[in-house]
Amino acid sequence: MIATDWTEGLARAWGKEPAVLPAAAPTDEAHLHRTIVAACESFRAGTVFRTFPQVRFHTPLGWLGAPGRLLPDAADSSPAAYRARMRREPSGSGPDAGFLLSVRQPLHTDYPLWSAVRDTLAELWHRVGWPCLPVEAELTEGDDFTRVRGLAVASEHAVLTWVLDGTLEAEVHEADGGAERSADGGADGARDGRTGRGADADPRVLRATAGELLYWPEGSRWREHHLDGCTTLRISVPRAQRLATGAVKNLLAEEVRDRLEYDGTVPCLPYPPPTGGPAAPPESMIAVGAAARAAAGGPELPAALRTRWAAWCSSAGLEPVPEPRADVALGPGQRFRVARAIVRTPDPDAPGRRIWAVNGHAFPIGGAAGERIAQQLAPGRVLTAGELCRAVGTDEHNGAVTALLRTLYRLRAIDLADGERTDGSR
Repeated sequence: MIATDWTEGLARAWGKEPAVLPAAAPTDEAHLHRTIVAACESFRAGTVFRTFPQVRFHTPLGWLGAPGRLLPDAADSSPAAYRARMRREPSGSGPDAGFLLSVRQPLHTDYPLWSAVRDTLAELWHRVGWPCLPVEAELTEGDDFTRVRGLAVASEHAVLTWVLDGTLEAEVHEADGGAERSADGGADGARDGRTGRGADADPRVLRATAGELLYWPEGSRWREHHLDGCTTLRISVPRAQRLATGAVKNLLAEEVRDRLEYDGTVPCLPYPPPTGGPAAPPESMIAVGAAARAAAGGPELPAALRTRWAAWCSSAGLEPVPEPRADVALGPGQRFRVARAIVRTPDPDAPGRRIWAVNGHAFPIGGAAGERIAQQLAPGRVLTAGELCRAVGTDEHNGAVTALLRTLYRLRAIDLADGERTDGSR
């Protein structure tokens, strides 16, 4: 595929057929490796469940639950150094067997990396549409390893994989009807001459090397080969309706929990029933049903969805999001630079109030003063806290404005100007 802009080329193939195209990754291999090493630290003593990042070490015989020293550490200065050590490991992959280290959802632990990936994804979403559910990120380092997990079941995600080093070869079995959709014109410019196959072949074999992006749409089945010391960044974009239904169900469950005084146990009924007849459902279960009915019919669920949507827009769907940073004191003379645009959406449940969102965090702001402040916070602008207060018609010591600025600082929407201290002096 030849395109002056990778998003333009990918937009032509989006939802229609697999493609390989030139696209620089949002980070470099060294930064990616440092993030992987940091994510592996808590896994050296064994597998950690129900947490992100999630680390898996795969071998041809299966993944290891406690890989220990097979995980990279600070002594492995690069992916190449790590691979060289793996070849010398008697209990590792060895010189003749491959391996794949997979780290799922690690980006929130490294704000610069998370921010770079978010900005790259936002470029694409402006072309193909904004996803209404969070996307999933995975980093991999591997060598001579074949992964087949996507071969048995059609993917519910569209998959984007940037290759930073080595070669990624994928056998992609397109969804039923993929050839017909391509024949309708969607494949114009999206056929990759290096595959040696037409859009109607099954499977298509695509090879991506460093500096390229490999894409396949939802509904595909796939097998991939990590070759030549392959390092990748993968983003999976949810596309199946079932996933959207599950997200709404989870929000409803949160609303129900907030309405109940519930100790977390599941009730047990005596058997046989004391009356000799059918047992009545326990009151606690009836209360759950009543709370679910009230939550589904009330304003809370739509309000929660609007807030989540604003947060997802500000993060380009990239979750989890980084934790807020430490607070600072801000005096009237403190200069700051606006680092991020703020997403603002109306709140129909509260006239005059808007939902503000930045870097995946959302909060309500009410009143006309909030709109005047937002007009002053153009990305790249440098001003002092006092100048902002005067621009919106209030005293430079206004506590509400200062509190808002401190919130925006913690969420990384603003940064202190270079060389400044929090008292406003240099």
